[in-house]
Amino acid sequence: MSFAPATTAVPGNDPTLSVWRAGSHEARPFYFGHRGRPLFGWLHPSPEGSIGMLICNPFGDEAVRTHRTVQHFAANASAAGIPAFRFDYDGTGDSAGHDAEPDRLAQWLSSIHLAADTLRRLSGVTSLCLAGIRLGATLATLAARERADVAGVIAIAPVVSGKAYVRELRLLRRAMDSKRNIAGSDTDKTLESAGFLLSESTQAALSAVDLLAQPDRPAPRLLILDRAEMPSADKWSLKLRDLEARVEYSPVKGYAEMMLDSHESIVPNELLEAASRWLQELPPNTAIDRPREAAPATDSAVIAPPVLPDAMSDDSAPVAVEEHAVRFGDSNRLFGIVTVPENRAAPGKSDAVLLLNAGAVHHIGPSRMYVTLARYLAQRGYVVLRMDMASIGDSRPYPGQPEIDVYSPYALKDVASAIEYLQKRWHVGAITSTGVCSGAYHSFKAAVARYPLGQVILINPLTFFWKAGMSLQYPEYRVAQDMRRYRKTMLNLTAWRKLLAGRVNMANLARVVTSGIRSRIMGPLRTLARTVGRPMEDDLPTELRAVLAASIDLQFVFSMGDPGLALLQSQGGATARSLQNRVALIEDANHTFTDLPTRRRLLQVLVEKLAAARAG
Repeated sequence: MSFAPATTAVPGNDPTLSVWRAGSHEARPFYFGHRGRPLFGWLHPSPEGSIGMLICNPFGDEAVRTHRTVQHFAANASAAGIPAFRFDYDGTGDSAGHDAEPDRLAQWLSSIHLAADTLRRLSGVTSLCLAGIRLGATLATLAARERADVAGVIAIAPVVSGKAYVRELRLLRRAMDSKRNIAGSDTDKTLESAGFLLSESTQAALSAVDLLAQPDRPAPRLLILDRAEMPSADKWSLKLRDLEARVEYSPVKGYAEMMLDSHESIVPNELLEAASRWLQELPPNTAIDRPREAAPATDSAVIAPPVLPDAMSDDSAPVAVEEHAVRFGDSNRLFGIVTVPENRAAPGKSDAVLLLNAGAVHHIGPSRMYVTLARYLAQRGYVVLRMDMASIGDSRPYPGQPEIDVYSPYALKDVASAIEYLQKRWHVGAITSTGVCSGAYHSFKAAVARYPLGQVILINPLTFFWKAGMSLQYPEYRVAQDMRRYRKTMLNLTAWRKLLAGRVNMANLARVVTSGIRSRIMGPLRTLARTVGRPMEDDLPTELRAVLAASIDLQFVFSMGDPGLALLQSQGGATARSLQNRVALIEDANHTFTDLPTRRRLLQVLVEKLAAARAG
């Protein structure tokens, strides 16, 4: 099969300050700040506004979950005539640095000031509203106290007590550990919660934060949108009134839905509409100071070492890398970050790595692992593109496509566009496509379609055949898991007692029995069909063989016990068993490698597989 990508031609040069259309306004992604240590953000402009809104992210996993909400928040403000700027603090998101570094609180506040000055310089506004979610609301409040140009603060479910917040993160970590029978991590000096790190010094600095103890008001006016189901900022609102601030306090529904996993997260429209109404009525601050000097905005930047947390660093000499914010594909709807060695000679034949979304997590990857991986590989000479598929992250959906379309019918078109972009713009050699979960699925399907890939590395795929309308509540990997579990308990007397007592989910049991019968019938038929050269539809052995026949190096990486491995074995049969030397297993890892030691092991495995493909 020949490769025929369904995509428009890619320009010879990257567009300067490429755009993302939100409603009637265009958002501009760019790097700003200090050379070697840049920050990254998106400006949602509006020509009418005299007040600009700066949006401060929550911390860690909450920032990943609320990425789409923040995007809508900024777009709504822009459409209402208020320029908005969303950005990543130092050591987070697409900005330089990493979260294991010390003194994060001071660096995050410094990032807010730099972003605020950049917003004023680029938009021309004379005063600001600082808005934030959770810890971002707290940081916005602290930063506002240090500025004379802040007209108001919007605090969404703010963290009032830093000490209570750190304790909350520790309890979350302990709960995750107990589910996996891991003990002792809560005594470590570095706190890792839901895949994100806080150093000992950062924990201490956060624990000292208490909004109730602040001696003066952070801004003339404040809007506090508290969690309706668990309000926690009512006492702070009363304290602010005592400090003669004009405060509007309102518990609003939608917080819990906003904080669901990225593929389930619901934009809290009631909350955002309340914020938008308040913002439009906010008068400018008359005590205006001049913006400090801010570095120019650019679509590329140098990232100086270190690019890895200390626990992941190796003995090689540290080198800087360059990153480029890029648009490509049909109508330039796809967004990505290209990471390359600094001063890479072009054209060159460096090998490339394509990182596809893990579910609905945007291009930074689970626990920001794609950022770490891209910079690590670029130091070793690779060109790495971490991209958002259409409708996910910062890539626009196709006409009629819903937001968050994880197993999109356009996915192969998007992969084709990425391959063509890497070939035409960066003149790369062999391309490896990889990703976690759905990123593994789309990489596999691109290989089955015989796209010009040298290698695919499938990390914890949860399906090999996705159909529109398939259940995310009871997907096929769970059927395979339950089938194995029921087989093991068939001779167990206790299991039979539970069944007879009615304590077994009969609907699940019926699904498993039906699937087992279907497998026993269809297995021999599928084998016969392959033997006579007429393979049936959705036949995994046939697709595995097609990839190998196309001379694409097929590799798998599974967390030990991940359900996708059982699915590969049950659906792949003898063909899958013949690929055992292509399967790497990582112990003690969950599906998205939440723990730093397992991410380090994943990084090592990927580097080994890439090096073997490069040498072979």
